[in-house]
Amino acid sequence: MKRILTFSIVSVLAVVVLASCSKRDHWRDDDRLQNETAITVYVSEVGSPYSVVRMDYDGSYGIVYSQEKDKYYWPEINDVIYGDFSVGSGRTLYNKTAGFNIRLEVDEFFDYKNDAINAVIRREDQEGYAKAFNNSKISLQRRTGTPIPSVK
Repeated sequence: MKRILTFSIVSVLAVVVLASCSKRDHWRDDDRLQNETAITVYVSEVGSPYSVVRMDYDGSYGIVYSQEKDKYYWPEINDVIYGDFSVGSGRTLYNKTAGFNIRLEVDEFFDYKNDAINAVIRREDQEGYAKAFNNSKISLQRRTGTPIPSVK
């Protein structure tokens, strides 16, 4: 009787211990649909709502478009942004640095920072954000105010 009781207690404990074990994945897959953290590394130089963020989990660079009308809510350099960075329509993300929610659209991902910045500049050119800079001509003048003759 003592053996049966001991065996039953040991088997019940073994079942409890083995039932509490579970398989867990300790690596991160490449799923962009999960909430992730990104740091803003580039902000448009011509006042457009485009920015470039660096993803923490894989080091890729994403182009984001701010859908906020107020420039106060646009990301700034070194802002930490948390949320769903899947490509597509606009979504609400949290700007941890500033402490408020912002509405962004993630357009595209690149492996290199320069590729992402060049893509932002191309988009700004196509959408006309840089027209003011293209139309302005620099006229060189001497300190007396007379123009410098152009070289032909």
